[in-house]
Amino acid sequence: MVAITTSLCLTAIVTLSCLRRTEAARRFDRRSDLDDVPPVNVSTSGWTVPLHGGTTCDLNGTCTDSLTAPPGNKPLQYLAVARGVYTWTCTGGGPSEKPVFQSQSTQLYNAAPLVTQLASEAAFHALIPQLCDYDYAQLENSTLECMGTIGTINNTAIVTLFEIATFAATSFESILAPNDPEYNGPWGHSISPRKSWDVYRVEVAGGAPPLCGSEKLEYSSDYAAEYWFFHAGREGLWADINVNITSGRTTEEI
Repeated sequence: MVAITTSLCLTAIVTLSCLRRTEAARRFDRRSDLDDVPPVNVSTSGWTVPLHGGTTCDLNGTCTDSLTAPPGNKPLQYLAVARGVYTWTCTGGGPSEKPVFQSQSTQLYNAAPLVTQLASEAAFHALIPQLCDYDYAQLENSTLECMGTIGTINNTAIVTLFEIATFAATSFESILAPNDPEYNGPWGHSISPRKSWDVYRVEVAGGAPPLCGSEKLEYSSDYAAEYWFFHAGREGLWADINVNITSGRTTEEI
């Protein structure tokens, strides 16, 4: 049942309207027809953001396999499926060199309609690897709406939810993907400067950092993922727009 439902919904996802507006999205243009996009209603569905990935250890030997749960005072406001690309650079140091993250260009598609269409949350998660593998050149029509973008400006990740909010985001924590982490990028939890927003990137397909070689090269990797946006209703939606972007280092992917 999951496979059949997933296949039907993938047909909907792969006709994404945002593709014909890629350049506009990269300029962070806003869309008036999404002015009243409602919050995702998961109160009846029982869906919760996945938090458990692969075991990840830091330099101090502390290990975890889970992201921190969303704050209790921040309900889920938006749920998106995403397709994007990360870029890294290597300086020719060989396999021992850690690639340096440079930028990302990600399109976000409103997943709220899928909550009622899919038989289970598991069916929703199963869509992501298929979305990553699909050939964008074959896309023509539209069903799911493009609701935003994630880009990199001045070494800082900028999240734009059209007609909703724009904010900078910083990686707060990350863990390895639970399956095939050499191919699938890490799961992550990011926050906005004033902590108005908590953003979770989970169920990542593709997007793993490259293995550096002996040449100076720029690498890119396509990926798909789920993005769960949590926001406190008592905080202004536009609270983080005017925070100065003065980061002196390249941000991590979000």
